[in-house]
Amino acid sequence: MKKNLLYLFAASLLTVTACDLDINDDPSYPESGTITADLMFPSVQNYIATVSCDNMFNYAGFFCQYFEQMPETNQFNDYCEQTITESSQVIDRAYSALYAGALTDIEDLRTKTDNTADLLALAAMRTFAFQLLVDNMSECPYTEALQGSANAQPAWDDGQTVYNGVLAEVEAALAAYEANPELMTVTDMMFDGDMDQWVGYVNALRLRMYMRMYDADNSVRDKIVALVNENNFFTGDAMLDIYSDATDNRSPFYGSYYALGTGNHVAAYPIISYMQFTNDPRIAYAFNVTVNSGEYMGQFPGAKADMKTWGLGANDDWKNNDVSAVNYSLYNGTGASRPAYLYTQAALQFLIAEAKMRFMNDEAGAKAAYEAAITADFEARGMAGQEVDFLSGANVNWDNAADKLHLIYMQRWATLFYMDNMEAWSEMRRTDVPELSAANGYDISQNTSIYTPGDLIEPYRNGLEAGGLLKRMFYPQSARNLNPNTPPMKTGSEPVWWDVN
Repeated sequence: MKKNLLYLFAASLLTVTACDLDINDDPSYPESGTITADLMFPSVQNYIATVSCDNMFNYAGFFCQYFEQMPETNQFNDYCEQTITESSQVIDRAYSALYAGALTDIEDLRTKTDNTADLLALAAMRTFAFQLLVDNMSECPYTEALQGSANAQPAWDDGQTVYNGVLAEVEAALAAYEANPELMTVTDMMFDGDMDQWVGYVNALRLRMYMRMYDADNSVRDKIVALVNENNFFTGDAMLDIYSDATDNRSPFYGSYYALGTGNHVAAYPIISYMQFTNDPRIAYAFNVTVNSGEYMGQFPGAKADMKTWGLGANDDWKNNDVSAVNYSLYNGTGASRPAYLYTQAALQFLIAEAKMRFMNDEAGAKAAYEAAITADFEARGMAGQEVDFLSGANVNWDNAADKLHLIYMQRWATLFYMDNMEAWSEMRRTDVPELSAANGYDISQNTSIYTPGDLIEPYRNGLEAGGLLKRMFYPQSARNLNPNTPPMKTGSEPVWWDVN
């Protein structure tokens, strides 16, 4: 109950701190100076959860080819067909929530506490917020950001500068805490004040960012190896487990999309094909079988309007009943109360497995981490025990794999489905796995033998200027309108700074 009340308080701040309001001491909207530090931290955490587990979760789900647009509705056709531009304002809400919400509150909080534990948690949340911004756009305001009216038009920094900057910040905060460990004084909805967990979370953030950086900056290799050898990471999942089916207290993605009363999300062909290929029981976690066939069927990317002409669908038509809808309530009925996952144990273990394979020549350790990742994901989905048979399957068994690193990457893509779609999109771009199929959707629909299950498929109707798949999010239109220092427009084909493959 305490956590739910804190969530409702934090949610109310979402409507206040993102803009300037003359609140005239209305007790329903307290001024920043009257809000104590212990009550502000839940607002920070909720802003970030709302961004990564709702807005970004949604569009990244399409870019990862987990989701496609339901045939008889049209809200996200532009995501499927990659016709978005700056004027689409896809990231504007997330950008505002991070800068005017989470990051502004962190700046305020840092003036209200000198407690080393509080400051470490604040640095961690600040690091994650900036990581999300860079992983989407590459550039963002950093060195001149968050100065309020003193600098309302901050410069934009390149992504490498931002990554290096926030890593230095969080590592300094970690050193300060370790030199003088204290108990948290702010209310914490993620780890309930457990500082061992916060230290482990900070180390996991560092590992994730250094792994992301490696191809562009090989100098971080020793830092990766040191972190994995130290093995001081959080246990369980880093999440906000505060939601219920009460109005205004639903899990972010569920609350935004199921509550609309109109379906938009159906399965994309690549994720369905791969889960069928690997006999993955997690296919039932958030997908329904089709009404017409009683089987799982994914829609070819960017081809909703063409499926009928390809001879697919009942009675030579293509309707909602022909494709697997996303089950917002989930197979176990926990959609409304589902946690907001900010960093899953599965994602962490896959990074450890990759590091052990690439940098440490430790295949046995990589296998243990790979299997731990999948086991953790099954547990998080309420499917514990089913991973035993799954891991023995021919197409996921470690010992059967000729290319074990590729297996790690493919299973990470499958495992992050509907858990952390934004992280999946980043890892997909970093590793170029799943690969992009050489065949187009129409040819695959006529002859599935030319397709490797799980390969991504270029949208059949593709608005991307260079073809292929989207490599970045566009800058916010709101930033373009208000800040002349916003960089010149980039194309969707231009990768973010760490994506050098």
